[in-house]
Amino acid sequence: MAGHGHNHHEEEGVITGKVVVSDLLQACPQAEAVLIKHLGKKAIIVPGAKTETIEFLCAMNDYHEYILVAELNEVCKQAPSKVGHF
Repeated sequence: MAGHGHNHHEEEGVITGKVVVSDLLQACPQAEAVLIKHLGKKAIIVPGAKTETIEFLCAMNDYHEYILVAELNEVCKQAPSKVGHF
């Protein structure tokens, strides 16, 4: 498949693509600046955006999740108390 030839490391930090954006922002308010830097302000202000996972937002914005997650793990040292929607 095109674009799948890269061999990226698995997510190693406390934050993964499965984290819901609202949970991330509650645990790490400075994550908002990182999200805006990588996805643009519109990506997090559209209705429902904060109820989605990082993985979903990246897919909807055609952005490489591993790049965003790597920086979020540099900025945020604590993971949200829950991961995912359930």
